[in-house]
Amino acid sequence: MTRFSTHASRCLSIRLCLVTASIAIAALGKPGAAWCAGAPNRLDFFGKYNLAAQIVLVRNNQMLAAGLAAGDIDVGYTGGTTVLGAAAAGVELRLVAGFVSRGRGYLVVRPDVKKPADLAGKRIGVQSIGGTLWMYVMLTLEQLGLDTTRDRIHLLVIGDQTIIGRALESQVVDAAVLTTRTYIPGLKQKGFSVLTEVTPAMAATGIVTRKSYLQKNPEVLENIMKALIEGEHYMMAPGGKAQSIKTIMSRLKLADPAVAMQRLLAMQNPRLADVNVANLIDVTLMRKLEDGGFFTQLQTRYRE
Repeated sequence: MTRFSTHASRCLSIRLCLVTASIAIAALGKPGAAWCAGAPNRLDFFGKYNLAAQIVLVRNNQMLAAGLAAGDIDVGYTGGTTVLGAAAAGVELRLVAGFVSRGRGYLVVRPDVKKPADLAGKRIGVQSIGGTLWMYVMLTLEQLGLDTTRDRIHLLVIGDQTIIGRALESQVVDAAVLTTRTYIPGLKQKGFSVLTEVTPAMAATGIVTRKSYLQKNPEVLENIMKALIEGEHYMMAPGGKAQSIKTIMSRLKLADPAVAMQRLLAMQNPRLADVNVANLIDVTLMRKLEDGGFFTQLQTRYRE
């Protein structure tokens, strides 16, 4: 697989792998929209910064980390759990930009679960043990004063949030913590409810790459950051919201538009307790963009 090359149109081709993809999808624009030479398409911010981006959705953080470690993936749009897990395995990844500094999870429960104590002996679905959804579950249970061992709560590895939603409907699990509201309206119509929310401070989503790739290709990473950051500004601007929602709904096939990390992970992998988290973050490019006035320019361009 050619991960990085120069096309005749002078656009840099890169495969961008994601676990969650809303900002990147908005940055890429509507299906088929791309430009390198000729008239620019306003929605294709990757093309604007000379990147021909191919979005590859990955099922979970473990697969993404493995791809980054093997060199099959150069850049990932994922969270701090991926970087921490890789560090414990001796893989040097770096988080170069963060888009979400505080996570949000929704504990969705079956109709017969009315209060936290009702979760005793119940089954909670997760995507993987040690992954992001597992972390949200552990934080939520801690917030409610519950303990998996003492309260006999069983964590079942089910799959991604789409599959977990189906597992709730089919009574395979009794509860789950979802990090998106996409599936909640449909579940509520079937009698499910949100028992509580959890909003932990964390490096939930950002741009992750190998340390060696960052050292060799700082300009590529800088352009990726510019594309995603401008895509976020466009999404939040009054003139961009409608098109962004339409694009996201189209790519994710949605019909309804309404729709303390290291400590927890160390419970599954004690080696994480020895990782110096500060060494996993590289803010060099972010500071360069800030000092160069990039953020000020975007605020002026997309000001209401």
